[in-house]
Amino acid sequence: MAKDKKMGRPYKLHPSEITKWIEKYGENTYLPRAILCVQSLIEEGIIEEEHSMAGYLLFKSIESRIHSCRYEQGVYKGVHCAWSDPVSGARDIIKYRPEMWQGWIEQTRIFLENDQQQKYRPTIDRRNTDPNIGYRLDNIQLLSFRENTQRAVNKPVYAFEMGNNQSNVTPTFRRYDSITDAKKDLGLPKLENDTGVFTSTQDGRKFLIQSETTTSGQESVETDSTESKQKKEYVGYIPIGQVEIDGQLYTINQPFTFEQMQITLKKQD
Repeated sequence: MAKDKKMGRPYKLHPSEITKWIEKYGENTYLPRAILCVQSLIEEGIIEEEHSMAGYLLFKSIESRIHSCRYEQGVYKGVHCAWSDPVSGARDIIKYRPEMWQGWIEQTRIFLENDQQQKYRPTIDRRNTDPNIGYRLDNIQLLSFRENTQRAVNKPVYAFEMGNNQSNVTPTFRRYDSITDAKKDLGLPKLENDTGVFTSTQDGRKFLIQSETTTSGQESVETDSTESKQKKEYVGYIPIGQVEIDGQLYTINQPFTFEQMQITLKKQD
């Protein structure tokens, strides 16, 4: 009697397809379900293959808004979203908002030509911020990530100064009324918040700049579109214990590496 074969689950997206996508667009910009959406849109003749990345970014942006509204995350609490899944949202925008889709294609081209820097990435934003109107076809617009950030230029930000070694593992921070005030105080000609990467001053100090909504945990730093030209791997340390040697108490730190960071301040009960 033949032994039963244990059959594995079929791939929704074959690993070779993921490999091809990574080779074309890079390791930090792939999500299987988004690639599947793009493939289906191409097969149905809704978009051209040359616009694959535009479709991918549109899927991701809609999915992010659906998720934030559904789970009422921070500033999205009570905000209406007309779509329950990102595929239908992408289809509606491409078919019924062709001017927005063409703008999305152009902004994606700029994004790709600038090494996928976060500030050039296209994003979905609301025209009317009334939560009851929310994200629906006639109330959304295209903005680059930088334009979205600039809209918040006069809102409070936090500057976290990061330690450079194991003896200084806890960051200190300061709140500024605006990113303009932070730039002036830190002596930096350019400054962007919520990128998840460090900014260095002329004297070698490292800072992480975050908006107040991100610092309070209401919003999240994007983790898949780091500015590749400035992409670095940082080293951090987590205290995991103490040891006594010759009567002296030492802290044991476990090093770890990361490319982006988000710091959240929690209120104590």
